[in-house]
Amino acid sequence: MTKLTLDDTEYDIADMTDDQKEIINILNVGSNASALLNHITQCVQAVQQLKTNELKSSLESGNAAEEET
Repeated sequence: MTKLTLDDTEYDIADMTDDQKEIINILNVGSNASALLNHITQCVQAVQQLKTNELKSSLESGNAAEEET
């Protein structure tokens, strides 16, 4: 038996109607999609930060090379 806890109350999913089970499925899909989107956002932010740092470093070393000439 699979249980679901909602607001500190435990429910047996086997006793639920098909409509209630469909709502649970939609909630699960939404939860999984939200977690995936958060992961994607974190990955994009990390790449953006790395590339920003890479550009800054490149520009600073380019400025240093220009000052030497």
